[in-house]
Formats: sequence, structure tokens, C-alpha cells
Amino acid sequence: MKYLKQNHFWFITGAETFTLGIIFILTGNFIDKPPNAPGFIANVDDPPFAIALIIIGLYVMFSCFDELRKSNKDLIVFLLLFVWTFYLIIFSIHDLTAPVLLPKFTTLFILFINIRILLEAFWSDPG
Repeated sequence: MKYLKQNHFWFITGAETFTLGIIFILTGNFIDKPPNAPGFIANVDDPPFAIALIIIGLYVMFSCFDELRKSNKDLIVFLLLFVWTFYLIIFSIHDLTAPVLLPKFTTLFILFINIRILLEAFWSDPG
């Protein structure tokens, strides 16, 4: 429990990643495809992507029950930044090609998750 208290931020972010994967599995078509959007936009919530999110989320959550050494923490930061930046780009493309040119809640939410991960990666204890 000592390490979970110390790594609570990473645990919560892993749980968010896991939850996104579960949402993609449970909802058949979470990301709709606007008329002018590239075809791959509608495919990034398919089961292979959802399973990858679930695995990454579980890996991050289970890693938080032990001491996060530099190499493991660097891997966690890389995985989380990669996943959340990927989905920020996807949702941004989705919003830019939608009929109404306004960012949706999901895009803004993911932007703030990315900012949170970056701030924690740079300002937290190096471990």
C-alpha cells in the first residue's frame, strides 16, 4: 500500500486508460465518422485498439503496487503519453472534419489528461 499511495497519480491514469478500453469494447461505435473524415477515424475504437488500452491500463495499475524505478516509470510515461496523444490527435481530426467546427468534450478532456501526464512526468519525484 505504501507504493500505491506514492504512485496514486499513475494508478488513476492507468485506470482511465483501462476504462477507455472498456468503453470501446462495450460500445460498438464510440467514435462516429464525420462525412469528410479519413476512414481510419472510425476504426480506432475497434477491439484490437480497445484490448491494447486495457492491457496498457492494467500494466500501469499493477506497476503502481511496487516501487517505480526510473526505467519502469519511463516506460509508463511513454505508454501513457503515446496512447493519450494518439487519441488526442484522432479526436482532433474528428472534430476538425465534423460539420460544426467546435472541439467536443472528449477532445478537451483528453487534452487535459495529456497535460496532466506531462506535468507529472516532469515535476514528480524522479524515482
